[in-house]
Amino acid sequence: MSQTVLFDPIADTTRRAEIVALLRRAILTGQLQPGQKVNELRIAGEMRVSRAPLREAVRELVQEGLLTGIPYAGTFVIDVTARDVEEAYSLHRVLEAFAIETAWPRRNALFRSELDRRHDSVKQAIAAVDLTSQIEAALSLHGLIYEWADHSLLLDTWRRLAGRLQMYFALHQRARGEAVPAAHLHEDYVRLLKGDDMDAARRHALEHIDWDFEELLGYARSLELRGDTR
Repeated sequence: MSQTVLFDPIADTTRRAEIVALLRRAILTGQLQPGQKVNELRIAGEMRVSRAPLREAVRELVQEGLLTGIPYAGTFVIDVTARDVEEAYSLHRVLEAFAIETAWPRRNALFRSELDRRHDSVKQAIAAVDLTSQIEAALSLHGLIYEWADHSLLLDTWRRLAGRLQMYFALHQRARGEAVPAAHLHEDYVRLLKGDDMDAARRHALEHIDWDFEELLGYARSLELRGDTR
């Protein structure tokens, strides 16, 4: 039985970043499903790359949290369970509050300019009806406060968490049948981060995190009841 080809060939076998981007998009669009094993031999053949850069790309996505390696079994797309979602969101709330408090006195004109630039990227992805780009841009927008905190361990933790959040957001949007969220979703978040009231910014950021948590948690539970995350 023939299989549908998922990946186009890549001409330059040293382009690990492009391999990472293609694999990430395949995961976030559902071409590679939660819990599915990554067939490196097949993917390398479809992309026409050697196994070495592909393995490097796979390792990077393991570090991001989109893939997980199981000894003697292989590498798999992360699964989605209710417990995973609860842990990710509870950690996100703690990290977000700490990041805002730590970065707040460091904000300057460059921070505000970069915040606007990343917000524009989110709006452009929404206008293009590109869910994967929108999720990546939104997480980049949220990541700025972590970058500005000047706290390397915090930033490392955020980057690993962000991989899982990408997966959850994409799965949830597909379940809703919505291509992208509303364009105004981050307006208050950006305005408050540029303002003078840290408590208001922190409260809104936590409300923003909680906005669809219960709905996503319910969806994750329904997947577990069905016994099928696909």
